[in-house]
Amino acid sequence: MNDKANKAVPVKTARTRKTNVFTSVVWIVPLIALAAGGWLAVKHIRNTGPKITLLMDSAEGIEVNNTVIKVLSVDVGRVTKIKLREDRKGVEVTAQLNADAKEMMRSDTQFWVVKPRIDQSGVTGLGTLLSGSYIAFTPGTGDAVKDVFEVQDIPPIAAIGQSGVRLKLVGKNDKILGVGSPVLYENFMVGQIESARFEPSDQTVHYTIFIQSPNDKLIRSDSRFWLDSGLSVETSGSGIQLNSPPLPALLSGAISFDSNPKADSRQVENEAQFTLYGSRSEVVNLPDERSLYYTAFFKQSVRGLAVGAPVEYKGINVGVVSDVPYFERNASLKLFSDGMVPVRIRIEPSRLEINAETQSKAHWEQQFQTALNRGLSAVIASNNLLTGSKMIELTDHAGASPKLKPYGVYGGHTVIATQNGGLDDLQAQMGDLLAKFNKLPLEKTVAGLNGSLAELKNTLKSAEQTLRSVNTLVSRPQTQNIPNELNQTLKELRQTLQGVSPQSPVYRDVQNTLNSLDKTLQDVQPLVNTLKEKPNALIFNSRIQDPIPKGSR
Repeated sequence: MNDKANKAVPVKTARTRKTNVFTSVVWIVPLIALAAGGWLAVKHIRNTGPKITLLMDSAEGIEVNNTVIKVLSVDVGRVTKIKLREDRKGVEVTAQLNADAKEMMRSDTQFWVVKPRIDQSGVTGLGTLLSGSYIAFTPGTGDAVKDVFEVQDIPPIAAIGQSGVRLKLVGKNDKILGVGSPVLYENFMVGQIESARFEPSDQTVHYTIFIQSPNDKLIRSDSRFWLDSGLSVETSGSGIQLNSPPLPALLSGAISFDSNPKADSRQVENEAQFTLYGSRSEVVNLPDERSLYYTAFFKQSVRGLAVGAPVEYKGINVGVVSDVPYFERNASLKLFSDGMVPVRIRIEPSRLEINAETQSKAHWEQQFQTALNRGLSAVIASNNLLTGSKMIELTDHAGASPKLKPYGVYGGHTVIATQNGGLDDLQAQMGDLLAKFNKLPLEKTVAGLNGSLAELKNTLKSAEQTLRSVNTLVSRPQTQNIPNELNQTLKELRQTLQGVSPQSPVYRDVQNTLNSLDKTLQDVQPLVNTLKEKPNALIFNSRIQDPIPKGSR
């Protein structure tokens, strides 16, 4: 038993087996999560566009993670950060864009804030009253990539994909129009103002305008631009003319332009520069290479005669007043000694070529000098009685007043003789008439008139006495009984005439007597006719012929 008990029992040795970590099921979930996270990261990177910096004057209406970036009303980004700029002149807004907006960030990309706005174009941005303001942009087409942009407060004039021409205008004007104001051609809106600024150094106003296609074909190399400042009232000799532009121009003003159809002009390139004039009248009165200048001297007042006033000949506008007054160097110092005011006028030959061919400047200089040699002179006439404006009229008529021509040439221009005319001449004549009237012996005349009135007064007293006598006579009973006596007399006369009726003997005797008298007159009638023809018929025999004289033998 002991031997069996002492018999060694074989011991089994434990063996360990190594397991591959990567084949464990436990790691499947982390790997899947890692792969999903990587895929999401790659997708996020692919869907995430660039970060851009937007520079704004203020962050009004802009909120982090709420304000979106849109193009064509599609969300392509969101504001992620807002901070002040280092120069303290605005704010710096950081926005994260989507990947599909990456290729749109170019050097010419334009950003602006969309919010409720009322301007000359109407009411816009009402949808942002509930959703809040957002930032919109127009994709750029430039070659250079950009990530810092200036954000404008108003939308750009040129919309996405819109073609046209952009022009620069420079002028010295007394007012400046706002961005978005219309550009007009014959009262048709063809474009808008993109930018406007005042340059203090030379006191000029600089505009950038955009003309949409196909209206850009209206711009020619000879196009002329001017300010059309809303409602305008023009006064002339023909009356008062009221010009009203379209409603947008009436609210904010506008820039208008035209082109000369007769000129050999061409279309202009983008960014071309033009001069901007103050008004249409200034453009109409622009001189050309054929303009003729003359000087006229006036001793009468030039009040109401302004630059641009018309110069007319027989009712035809042939020029304008160029300068009032027009003094040479230091010539105005003699104003009180000679009392003459020089005025420079400009004659436009183009206004004389009515349905005629264009002539040279030398031709019109000769024609005008011939007219001056014949006695052509200038007078100041009234242009509008209501406003008191004046004009210059060229006339061939020789007035009563002497002509004034102190120089042959003044200021480098031929001098035109002048004479008084218009209302001033009428006032002078009225003054002379009043002076003559004052010289009349009015006191003696009034004294004589007083004497005549006294005599008339005495006559009236006599007439009054006569009337009293007549009234006394009429009031007597004998006078009042006269009508009864006249009636009695007429009654008796009527009875007498009844006795002379056609059946009475008296009537028959009178009738026989008248018949006899009529017969006698008929018998005497031939004798009367003979005496009318030959009064000596009773003395000489009419049957004896007159002797015929005989000639000498």
